[in-house]
Amino acid sequence: MSFQVEHVSKQNEGFPERSFLPNLGKRWKALRSTMNVRLEKIMAALLALLAISGFDGRAQGDPGGVAAGIQAIQEDEETIRVVVAGQFETTFTRKKGFGGVWFDLQHDPQRKRDLAPVLDENGFLWIKNGPPGADGSWYANPPREMTLLESGPIRVRVRLNGSHQRYGMTKPGAAWKELGFEQTFTVYPSGAIYVDYALIAQAPIEFHHFLLILKPNGAWGNRGKGEGAGEVRCAGEFGPNKPSGATASPFALEWTDGPTYFQDILLVMHTGKYNGSYWNEGYEDKDLRAGLDLLRRWPDRTLPKGRDPIHLMMVFRHDLNGHEAAQPYANDYRSPDHLAVSKGRLDTIDDGDTDADGFNETEGCYVLKSAREGVAFTLHGRAIPRMFPAFKIKDWRGAAPEALALGGKKLTAGKDFNASVREGVLLLQIFRIIKDHVSVSIPGP
Repeated sequence: MSFQVEHVSKQNEGFPERSFLPNLGKRWKALRSTMNVRLEKIMAALLALLAISGFDGRAQGDPGGVAAGIQAIQEDEETIRVVVAGQFETTFTRKKGFGGVWFDLQHDPQRKRDLAPVLDENGFLWIKNGPPGADGSWYANPPREMTLLESGPIRVRVRLNGSHQRYGMTKPGAAWKELGFEQTFTVYPSGAIYVDYALIAQAPIEFHHFLLILKPNGAWGNRGKGEGAGEVRCAGEFGPNKPSGATASPFALEWTDGPTYFQDILLVMHTGKYNGSYWNEGYEDKDLRAGLDLLRRWPDRTLPKGRDPIHLMMVFRHDLNGHEAAQPYANDYRSPDHLAVSKGRLDTIDDGDTDADGFNETEGCYVLKSAREGVAFTLHGRAIPRMFPAFKIKDWRGAAPEALALGGKKLTAGKDFNASVREGVLLLQIFRIIKDHVSVSIPGP
């Protein structure tokens, strides 16, 4: 590459006669094409080496090789702001719940394009339900209470609770007093957000409809206006068509690959497959919707008395361009690994591990108990890649580790993974996609 650049510069030293200038653009294009081909070959070789090693990729928008941390600040009683520098910024509010604002800081560092919905009736996750014969719909919004449970740097956790409100209105008469909700969001800097949405019924409740809908701003939708209008597309497990019957889907995806917007948004149900709802449509240019009809979750359409948790994951990234790209994230969440632990032990009774398999569905992490020397285990990613896995390790002694071994290779804290310790619990996330069976060793102090 250096020889070709040097050759062109010497041949044209001293700004040659005008007759050469029309050819300069062509020569530069040819040179750039040659450079791009070589760079592509180099990148392909590097990716192949990573694949052979059993792991691939980094967290999106890798800022100079530094692992992204996350921070939340309770600004006042109405707003909790969550920021991953250079990646995204969002809020939880007493008006919209999750998604008061959303900025893609990687592609919009000046915060000019807010991707959150315009109207205050709800945020990104629109829950719409109602009983038979009723006039209208009830939303899991606005929250009556909002609590910041964890503020970073490995993850952020926020809890919202209240009553389902008719059309998201705040007046007391709009509350469905017999149907409360509690939503706990666990947000990781990789863009994964795990949601524990608990329905709290004072008595058995029959539903006429129950929908979970992605609802970002409509500026990028098919009824949008101005720059970026029409860039977003919707997809389920089988492609862009609305899921129905044999093509029922475990996820709904809104994705775009520019040139204005690059944020992709994925909603994945932990169990079940569902028909689509409000597919690729919106209200004027205010929002763009893609959702799932959850009514089949209850065979007789009746929610039993008590607490019924619905587990789901949302993923905000820039590399989910189409249903095939989204599938690995859905597979990883719906079929977590069974760790083969050789040091320490798996914790299968952690609050939030609904099926006692060592993976906490509500928090999106594997849970272990440490031995005195740390923990060691095998992570299986050959059949189902493991996407930026996170761990909660109890009984940890001392400070967070400065290094760990992944597949025999040393990873460095703050560059390849993030870790922090609080009250004897180590939280750790590896910024790698694991595509093979690899050993993981996290040494104790």
